[in-house]
Amino acid sequence: MNLYKKRKKLARFTAIMAMLILSECAIVGPDYHPPEIRVSEAWHTPMKGGLQTAIPDIETLSRWWTVFDDPLLSRLIHQAVMGNLDVKEARARVLEVRANRHEASAALFPTLDATGEIYKSKGSEETGAGTKRTSYSAGFDAGWEVDIFGGIRRAVEAANADLEAEKASLQDVLVNLTAEVAVTY
Repeated sequence: MNLYKKRKKLARFTAIMAMLILSECAIVGPDYHPPEIRVSEAWHTPMKGGLQTAIPDIETLSRWWTVFDDPLLSRLIHQAVMGNLDVKEARARVLEVRANRHEASAALFPTLDATGEIYKSKGSEETGAGTKRTSYSAGFDAGWEVDIFGGIRRAVEAANADLEAEKASLQDVLVNLTAEVAVTY
């Protein structure tokens, strides 16, 4: 009877501990929402052409210096962008972070491994055996970590955010470089 009570208490304790542990294993963190940027009501500047609701052309904005129609300025900016080490470094960081994002998202999918072997042997002629043997071996393995609590999904979201940040850094380097070339010109 005493042993029965101990087992019952142990079972209750185990069930309570399991519920506590599982309640702590909720999805990792809240969903990412970009911050809202609010402009102070006191800020004001006159608009020369009035408020335009049209979305500016991204291509024109990315090559703003072409509106001056100056081939020398365009050539100087092209040379600066192609030869600038900061731009090359920023592009390399974008490629690195993009590879990290692919690695993070690869964890969402199953992994497959395959192996194969051929083993050949020949016995000694002196011992009289002199037989040849060939052995074949093949293996296959598959695994998949189910993302129950969202840790892998959050890692992918973080990798996407890192990629967007590096792209913005690259754009920042390009804007600063082209502006400096234009000001110096």
